[in-house]
Amino acid sequence: MRIHFICTGNIYRSRLAEAYCVSKCAPGTEVVSSGIAAGVNAAAPIAPYAAYLLNKYGLSSHAASHWQRTTAAGVRASDVVVFMEAEHQRFCQDWLEPVRQRIEVWEIEDLGPVAPAEIVARVEQTFAMIRQRTDMLLTALGLCCAGTGS
Repeated sequence: MRIHFICTGNIYRSRLAEAYCVSKCAPGTEVVSSGIAAGVNAAAPIAPYAAYLLNKYGLSSHAASHWQRTTAAGVRASDVVVFMEAEHQRFCQDWLEPVRQRIEVWEIEDLGPVAPAEIVARVEQTFAMIRQRTDMLLTALGLCCAGTGS
């Protein structure tokens, strides 16, 4: 089973989902993440606020070391494809195989412009949604284990 989380830059939402999912998944499950615009404008390896959450929740060891750009081969190789927003699904539409793949769109918005004082609360809220939806997905797939990232 290969689960693939997709967002825009692969430095925040999809990376958090990947790390959390890896911490919870049954052995033998491959979990990856990518971004449809990863690396554009020399993106950082990971957003500072994502790194903060990974450290806070003890998930750093489960996180990929750098971003990955979404490719047709990567999408086609996945059994489950989770898009953080509908725009990511539209970008990948020609690569999807709905008969074979489980496809979900979570509509979890990127951080966007926010006052510095609000960043921590906003990313905590986003990560709470990611954890909840990941737990629901893993339960539906019968892949949930008692991982470390609760």
